[in-house]
Amino acid sequence: MRSIGIRVSPSEVFYCITEKIEGEIIILTHDKIIIPKALEVPDQLAYIRTNLNSIFIEFSVAYAGIRVHEGTAQNVSIERIYLEGVIQELLADCSIHKYFLGTISKIASLVEESTQKVKDFIDGDNELLNVEGVSKSAKSVRESIITAIAASELEEEVIL
Repeated sequence: MRSIGIRVSPSEVFYCITEKIEGEIIILTHDKIIIPKALEVPDQLAYIRTNLNSIFIEFSVAYAGIRVHEGTAQNVSIERIYLEGVIQELLADCSIHKYFLGTISKIASLVEESTQKVKDFIDGDNELLNVEGVSKSAKSVRESIITAIAASELEEEVIL
């Protein structure tokens, strides 16, 4: 089962793809999609939607999470909100079986850790997950990694 964690910024979309095999989670890749500044906003949104859909298909992603801004954030970027909305629409209308919107508390609940441990991981403390080199990576990369790991904990509902 493969999962993706997504973290949006106004100019880039970070993602991490994991695979869960027999209870063990393996990071397959993490990267970013740079949003072309030369495009108008509607075209930027279409660009991100098309590229993410291709990634979902290429990696056979079944579960997803989007690291969304916290409700208490003081500086909310309209561009980030637009991108998160388009990605949510894509997740609702593609091959993804289940997805979640990841606040820190939701992520902590899925990975069964305290919110403080999740915050510490996002801030660069590598004690929660021993992923080589992650403490030196950008905060957005760490957010996409922990969101992908949380998404891998989503269980597919069985329809009888």
